[in-house]
This record gives sequence, structure tokens and C-alpha cells, in this order.
Amino acid sequence: MTVPRKSLPFALLLSFGTALLLVPETMSTGTGDNQNRFRDPKLVQDKEHLKEHVQELTREQIDQMSPEEMEWHFFKSHDSDKNLKLDGLEIMAAIDHRADDYSLPREHEKRIEYMSGLVDRILEEDDADNDGMMSYIEYVISTRKYKRQYEEQIREKNMNQGNN
Repeated sequence: MTVPRKSLPFALLLSFGTALLLVPETMSTGTGDNQNRFRDPKLVQDKEHLKEHVQELTREQIDQMSPEEMEWHFFKSHDSDKNLKLDGLEIMAAIDHRADDYSLPREHEKRIEYMSGLVDRILEEDDADNDGMMSYIEYVISTRKYKRQYEEQIREKNMNQGNN
């Protein structure tokens, strides 16, 4: 079967993404950081936000998506230049959409300073190839690492409550 040239980048990305999902979670490393808002499921799996950005999807299609599908569409919908990577401005725009959930500064200059620092931190932690952008693969690794760490924190918290 041949893949049309126009859909080849998507097919390759989908293949890599699928393969990555099969990689054991123990391959994820790093320090626990719950403050990286770009990994937060409230941000990346927000159905209303997704519907706003992906007009061609129906509400029913969005409701039936797996968390991984929602993350893919979230990522793709913020890739405004369609290069399959998110630069700092694209990351900032994605986070700013849910700014009210995170009590970000209201004053414009303080907000820009805060958001710039946050984007720098996200790229520092998650941009594995140091090209100044986040690829989808880097994004998946980051969200998987966060999910594993979050689950460990919940498990520890539950164990500590059980001992009291």
C-alpha cells in the first residue's frame, strides 16, 4: 500500500507516536514537576477548548476520543505554522487559553514575564533535542512522565493516609 505524499508526514508522525506509546514508562526520567502547566490534563484534555480550536470535529467525535487522541488534537490545533512542532509563542498561546485556571498575573507586563518564564521552563525540561521547539514525540514523553509521577504521588498520599 502506498501512502499519498501529502499525508506522509502525518503517517510518519502517527507511526512514531504509536510506537512511543508502546515504549515502557520506565524510559521516562526526570524530576517531578507539577508546575509545568503544559502537561496538565485539565489543559490538554479540555473538550470545550478542543471544540473551539478544531472546528471539523463534532461534539460526539470529541466525546468519544481517548486521552491520547485529545492530546494529539490539542497539540496539532496549537501548531499554527503546521511544522509539527510548537515554538514558544504557540506554547504560550495554548497555556494562556486557560490562564484563569492558574491565577496568572492580570497586569500585561507581569503576565508576559511570567508566561515567558513558564515557556522557558517547559522547553528547558521537555525539549530533548534543544532546538527551541517541542515536537509531538517530546510532548508525549513529557506528559507520560508527568502522569507516572502524578500517579506515584497519589499512591504515596493514599499510603500515608492509610498509616494515620
